[in-house]
Amino acid sequence: MRTDKNSFQAGLSDRGFETLKRKLVDLVEPLSDHQLLDLADGIHEMLRQRRAVRQHHAERMNDRIWRAVDLRI
Repeated sequence: MRTDKNSFQAGLSDRGFETLKRKLVDLVEPLSDHQLLDLADGIHEMLRQRRAVRQHHAERMNDRIWRAVDLRI
């Protein structure tokens, strides 16, 4: 399984992902182009939101680390 270094989710095994992918393809096959694009837009929006939350979390953690470091001599 490919893992993104900034990803905090467990994900699926390679085998589980391939099974899910095949099932999804079978499920969306009968959709119209418009329906499929709408579904893809929804998934893309979810991904954007996840990335925004991760970025916000990383920035907050960075701020906390730098505030905790006392650079006074």
